[in-house]
Amino acid sequence: MPSAAEAEPAVQNCTSSTSPAVTWAASPSPTAKPCKRRREDEGLLRSPRDGSTDGAQQHKRRREDEELTRSPLVRSSDQQCNAARQQAMAPPRSFEDDADEEAVFQFHMTRGGVRGLVESGVAFVPPQFVAPVPPVTSAAGAFAAPSVDLSLPRAQAVALVGAAARSFGIFEVTNHGVPAGVIDAALAAVAAFNEQPFAARSPHYSPAPIGATTYATVPIPRPRGVTPATTPLLCWRDSLIVRFDCSRDPELRSIPLPCRDALIQYQRSMARLGRELTGLLLEGLGVEAGRLGKTQGCLMQCHYHPPCPEPERVLGSREHADADLFTVLAQDGVGGLQVRLDDGDGEWMDVAPVPGALKVNVGDLLKVLSNDEYRSVEHRVVAKSAREPRVSIALFFNPIMHGESDFFSPFPELVTAEKPAQYRTLTWLEMLANRVELGHAKPSSLDEFRVTSN
Repeated sequence: MPSAAEAEPAVQNCTSSTSPAVTWAASPSPTAKPCKRRREDEGLLRSPRDGSTDGAQQHKRRREDEELTRSPLVRSSDQQCNAARQQAMAPPRSFEDDADEEAVFQFHMTRGGVRGLVESGVAFVPPQFVAPVPPVTSAAGAFAAPSVDLSLPRAQAVALVGAAARSFGIFEVTNHGVPAGVIDAALAAVAAFNEQPFAARSPHYSPAPIGATTYATVPIPRPRGVTPATTPLLCWRDSLIVRFDCSRDPELRSIPLPCRDALIQYQRSMARLGRELTGLLLEGLGVEAGRLGKTQGCLMQCHYHPPCPEPERVLGSREHADADLFTVLAQDGVGGLQVRLDDGDGEWMDVAPVPGALKVNVGDLLKVLSNDEYRSVEHRVVAKSAREPRVSIALFFNPIMHGESDFFSPFPELVTAEKPAQYRTLTWLEMLANRVELGHAKPSSLDEFRVTSN
C-alpha cells in the first residue's frame, strides 16, 4: 500500500486534511514583473460601476479555471525551472546534500518519470533509485491475510474484522459489493494513462499539485541527520494522486481525461464499502458504529510500478504505516506488497494478491482511537518483475471532521485502570507534521504522542 500511505503530496489549498506523508509546498507565483501583476489583479478584482462584484468574480473564476487546465509546458522555462526546483526540494530535510537535491531536480526536469527511464532502455537502475540496503524477503513464505466475507451475518463479520485488526492490522474482504468491472476498469485506466506515449502524459507531470491532482515520481522523506541513508531518494514508481475534496477543483477537471471517468466511478462505488468497514471496525471495539460521524475516502493514490531491470535493487514503496483510519487497496496480480508483523523487528513477508478481494489495513489514527487495541501494520512494496508493471489503487478513509480544530484521543470506554490512555489528545495535522519530521524513521511516528507513566 502506499505510502498514506509515505510519499504522498498534500494539496495545501484544499478544505480538509493533508495527505498522510510528504507535504509539497504550493506552486510559487511567477516573480517576473510583480508590480504589473499586482495592478492587473487589483483591476480584475475591482467592483464594476454598478457596485456588484459579479464581474470581478467571473474574471477571478476564469483565471482559476485557466490555471487548473494549463499544461505545465506552457509556463516559461525560467518559471518552470524555478517551480520544479522548489518542489523537488520540499521538504528540505528529505535530502542529505546538494548532490541529492540536484539528482532529484534533474530527474523531475525530464518530465518522464520512471516510465520514461524504461522507455529510454536503461539497463541499470540510476543511483537515486538504488536502495542502500537491498530488500530481503523472508524465507518463511507468504503471509495469508485473514479473509472476511462481508455477506456473512453482521455479528460474524464484526468478530472477524475485530480479530484481524487486533492480531495483524490487515485483512481482505470478499463479497464487498464493489462491482468487479468498476475495479478492473480503474486499474486498467491507470495502466493506460501511464503507458501513453511521452508526449501525451508528460504535460501532466508536476511534483506540485495542479488542482486536485498530482502526477509525479514522489521523493521519499528522510529525517534530518540520518546517516547513512537506509532508503533510496526515489521509489521505482510513478504516482497519480487525487484529492476528491479539493475546493479549487470540485469538478475534478485536473484528473487526466484518459482515466477521469473510471477513477471517479471507482471512488463513488467505494463509498458504501467505506461506511460498512467503518462500522465493522468500530463495533469490533465495542464502540457504536456511527461514533465518528461520516467517513470518506477523499485521497486516492494510483501507483504504477514499471518493469525494473534490477528489481532486487529498488523499492516500490518504502516501509511505513498509514496515517488514516483505514486504507482499501485494489491491485493487479503482479504482487509486491509486503508486511512486517513483529513491531519493526521481524522479517518482511509477501502478501499475495487474491482475485476479487480488496485489502484493508488499519491506520495510525484508528490505532490511537482504539487505545492500541488495533495494530497499524508496517508495510512496503518491492519490485517483483523485470517484465511486468504493477498497478495499484489505494483509497484512504478518514472522518470528514479532521481539521486543525478536531481532536482525537482513545475512546473513553477503552480506557481502564488496567489499561490507561496510551496517547494524549492530538489533532490529525499534528500527527502528519510529526510524520514529516521523522520521515517514517524509527521510533514510530506515534511515539511523540504516547503518554509516559511516572
